[in-house]
Amino acid sequence: MTSINENTTFHQFTHPIRYVAVVGSGPSGSPVIRHLRDAGFNVRAFERQSQSGGIWNWRPSVSLPLSVPTPPPSKGAFTPVIRDGGVVDDPTHEVRDKFSPPNPCYWNLTNNVPTTTMAFKDFPYPPGTALNISHEGISSYVHNYVENFGLDKLTSYNTRVEKAEKQGDTWTLTLRKVLDEGEAKAREEYWTEEFDALVVATGHYNAPYIPALGGAEQWSSAWPEKVIHSQGYRVPEPYAGKTVLIVGLGTSGNDIARDLASHANKLYLVGKNVLRGPTAYQQQRRLQRALVPENSERVAEIKRFLPLKSGQTLSEGTIELTDGRLLTGIDEVIFATGYQYSYPFLPQYHKDPGSSRPAALTPLVTDGSGVLNLYRDVFYIPDPTLTFLGLSVNTSAFSFFEYQSISIARVFAGKARLPDEAGRWKAYASLVREKGEGKFSHLLNRDGERTYVKDTVEWINSEAKVFGAEPIAGHSPEWLAESEKIQQLIAERYNLQPEQLAAIRGGKATPEEEEFKTAQEETNKKAAEGIARRVGAISA
Repeated sequence: MTSINENTTFHQFTHPIRYVAVVGSGPSGSPVIRHLRDAGFNVRAFERQSQSGGIWNWRPSVSLPLSVPTPPPSKGAFTPVIRDGGVVDDPTHEVRDKFSPPNPCYWNLTNNVPTTTMAFKDFPYPPGTALNISHEGISSYVHNYVENFGLDKLTSYNTRVEKAEKQGDTWTLTLRKVLDEGEAKAREEYWTEEFDALVVATGHYNAPYIPALGGAEQWSSAWPEKVIHSQGYRVPEPYAGKTVLIVGLGTSGNDIARDLASHANKLYLVGKNVLRGPTAYQQQRRLQRALVPENSERVAEIKRFLPLKSGQTLSEGTIELTDGRLLTGIDEVIFATGYQYSYPFLPQYHKDPGSSRPAALTPLVTDGSGVLNLYRDVFYIPDPTLTFLGLSVNTSAFSFFEYQSISIARVFAGKARLPDEAGRWKAYASLVREKGEGKFSHLLNRDGERTYVKDTVEWINSEAKVFGAEPIAGHSPEWLAESEKIQQLIAERYNLQPEQLAAIRGGKATPEEEEFKTAQEETNKKAAEGIARRVGAISA
C-alpha cells in the first residue's frame, strides 16, 4: 500500500514544517495533537465545541431545522461567516447553534467495537470497563486522555475555522470564536494564524444528507420539528404512541428503530431495495435489515411526498411508495440517510455537482460521498502538507486513528518518507481499481484494518532504521484476540446465538446486486485508467 521500495523516488517538502494546525479535537484529532507535539512541532488545535470528545459529547438540544433539499457539499456542514467581531443579539441562540450545532449523539448511543480495541496507546480504559459502554463513558475517556497529556493547553475551544487557504508555503487560517455574552447575546472574535501544515480531523457526521424526493421540501418546511434527520434524534419518549417513518436502515436507522420499539405504536422502515457495495458491507446491512423490531414494517422506497393541502396535519399527508402503495397516518419522519463529506473552510477543494465553476485545485470532494485523491486515506496527493484523519470506516476507530496520527507526525518530521507524486497517484489508482471512488474507498472492515496497520508499522519501522527513530509496535496478539469479540458484541446486542448471526450475514446477493457489482467494477476500472493517464503526464 505504501508503494515504497529500493527504487522509490521520494517526496521533497519545499519548506520545513514547524507549525501545524489541527482542526478538531475529537477521537481523531486528539491523538494527532499529542503525537505532533511529542515530535517537536508547534501545534495549535481548533475545536468549535467547548470541550474535546467530538460526536460522543451529549447535548440534549436537537439540531436546527433541516435544509431540504440538501445543500451542496461545499456548504453542507455550515456556511462560513466572516464579518466584524463584537457582541451580537442572539435571543434564540441561533447564532450559537449554527456556529456549533448539536452532535448526532442520541441517548442510547454506545460503541460497536470492544473498548479493549477502541483505546489509544498506553492509555487503557479504567479497570473493569465493560466491552460495550455508553456515550458518557467514551466521552469521559477522550476528556481524560486530553487532560492527562495536556492537550487542552494546545487547543482553542469554541473556535471554528472559517477559511483555510495556502499561498506559497504558508497556510493561513481565518478563525472565529463565539462565546456566551449573557443569555440573549453572543460575542464573536475573528483573527488569522499561519502554519506550515494543516490536519483536518473534523469527522464526517457534520452535514446531514437528505435524498432528493419530490415534496420533501414542502413537508419539512411545514413541520420542521416532525421531519428530522437522525442527527437531531435524542430520546424516545416524545414518540410514545405515534406512527413513525424511518428512512434508512443503516446503523443509526436500526439503532433508532430499536430505541423507539417500546414507545412508538407503529414503525415503517424504508431501506434501499438493492444492497450495493463490497461483500462485508452487504453482510452488515443484511444483518441490520433482518433484526428490526416486531412492531415495525419494511416498506418499499419512497417515490414522493404528495403535495399538502391547506390546513393538513402531518398525519393527514400522504406518501407514495415505489410499489404504488400510499402511506398515511404518519406522525413523525426520521431520515437516517447518512452524511455528506463537507469542508466549507476549504471551498477551493470542492467541486459541487452541477457547478459550472471549475475547482481551483484537484478536488477533494465532488458529490459528498467520499474524499478523493488521498494517499493512504490521509495525505492529499498534490500537496501532502494537507492531511485528513478519521475518514476510514468500519475500524476500531481510536486505535486506528492513532496509527494514522503517528504516520503524519513521522512524515512531517522527516522520519518517514512518502513516494513522489507519481508514486502516490499510482497507489491511489490501485485503490480506485479495487474499491472505486466515494464512500467505499474508505471502507476497511476487520481484515482491511489489520492490513493497513501492518503495512503502516512496516513502513514506519523501515524508515526508522534509515533515520535512527524509535520503532513502533503493531497490534499485539491480545489486541487481535479482543478484536474477535466484535461478533460477540453484535450477537449480545441483538440477543442472537453465534450461528444465527452467521446465517444472517451470509445471505446470498440478489441478481440485481450482482449486476450492480459488475457495473461498479467497470466504473472503477475506467476511473483507475484515468488516474493512470494523469500519472503518466506527471512522470513525463
